[in-house]
Amino acid sequence: MRLLHTSDWHVGIRMRGRSRIDEHTAVLDEIATIVEMNGVDVVVVAGDLFDSSAPPPEADELVWQTFLRFAQAAAHVVVIAGNHDNARRLRALEPLLRLGGVTMVSEPRRPDDGGTWALDVDGTPLRIAALPFVSQRSIVRADELMTRASYEHRQHYTERYKALVDVLTESFDVDGVNVLVGHTHAVGGAIGGGERAAHVRDEYAVPATVFPSSANYVALGHLHRAQKIPGPTAIHYCGAPLALDFGEADGARQVNLVELTPRAPAAVTAVPLTAGRRLRTITGTVDDLAAIAAEDRNPTWFRAIVTESRQSDLSDRVRALFDDEVVEVLIDAPTTGRRDVRGDRRVGRSPIELFDAYCEDESIDDPRLTALFAELLEEHA
Repeated sequence: MRLLHTSDWHVGIRMRGRSRIDEHTAVLDEIATIVEMNGVDVVVVAGDLFDSSAPPPEADELVWQTFLRFAQAAAHVVVIAGNHDNARRLRALEPLLRLGGVTMVSEPRRPDDGGTWALDVDGTPLRIAALPFVSQRSIVRADELMTRASYEHRQHYTERYKALVDVLTESFDVDGVNVLVGHTHAVGGAIGGGERAAHVRDEYAVPATVFPSSANYVALGHLHRAQKIPGPTAIHYCGAPLALDFGEADGARQVNLVELTPRAPAAVTAVPLTAGRRLRTITGTVDDLAAIAAEDRNPTWFRAIVTESRQSDLSDRVRALFDDEVVEVLIDAPTTGRRDVRGDRRVGRSPIELFDAYCEDESIDDPRLTALFAELLEEHA
């Protein structure tokens, strides 16, 4: 059977205040087309459907339409909640999604309550175990936080997480295909750069040994960089389909197409995704950046680092070169290193002279600022 693994959509995310819904529309259409063109039997979405617990209406519409499109093309669609998702909100929608052929698991559940279920794919038994994101506060109690050391919290979290996995995968049958879907931080996984920092700490990292060898494939979400985790079976992150922040600009974007056969290792093929803007950091003087702006280029989000003396309109000049493609302008001007606030440096100097000295120390080369300062000083004298 053929399974498609995707995760970490973060629909509704904004790039420094700018909407990315057009990018998400394009990349989810690309993923749905891959499902339709490759005879996929099972689609797995391993959490973080949305970027926030209260996504905008256009994000809701896009995600639900994509799920229904998956369901029209594949026999089974399985979705779990991630740490960015509102589990209670998704739980309320589970019955409606089931009517559309989508199985949603919003919170950790017992095997007999929807945590594990058996399917049939063209005569081959398939068991799927689902474990949405498990927060530390769900496992480590308040009194333990006050009395135990941090390494004991990590150990306790790992032990309890493994116990959950063991219960969910207890019914895995070697004569069929077994898949575990989770949203977690596996030890050794490379962080993409756009993850929520509080949820990729060591306290949340679990070793690959918590995943059983009886699973033909472990489909993980949470880390935004596509990667294989060494372990007792095929353990994979497929990564986010869009680069979500500049720390992820260099990562490949993909979904995993997985061939599954009983008693055989999973065969995993990375299918590249091309939709969405590039994220690029550019550095130089305004003239250097103007040369980049003149190039023919694909749609891109730019972070510009300007390496010349500070001026009041420097950011505006850079933004004018790239229209709305520049989402952040940083000034990296060298300082003189002479900043000194001792009283003897101020004695006998006028406010204008002190302001000029400050501008020199900060590599601010803009006579208009000095003139404006003098005007304000005169008005308030």
